[in-house]
Amino acid sequence: MIVVTRLNRQEVALNCDLIEIIEALPDTTLRLVTGKILVVRESLPEVLEKIRAWRSAVLKGAGLDGALAAPLAAAVLVPLQQAEHDEDDEPCRAGALDRFLEIPA
Repeated sequence: MIVVTRLNRQEVALNCDLIEIIEALPDTTLRLVTGKILVVRESLPEVLEKIRAWRSAVLKGAGLDGALAAPLAAAVLVPLQQAEHDEDDEPCRAGALDRFLEIPA
């Protein structure tokens, strides 16, 4: 959540995932997906920076702060071979995920 200031100087915490559109009309107007409209004292760039900082903090808190810095490798789906069975003649599950989702080097 980000903290923004209404025109009457009242601070409110806002779930930034609900923001649909941010407009500068010249006052910064936040239109939410719920249909509610908030006019705030912060400029459009300030609101965007607050959103960026909040999302960055969430990723860092989850241990994913560097995860999106590098491009993701494409995954290749590989079917499990029918011939693989364990001693009970059941399909072998050990390492199945490793074989199912292989990331090319």
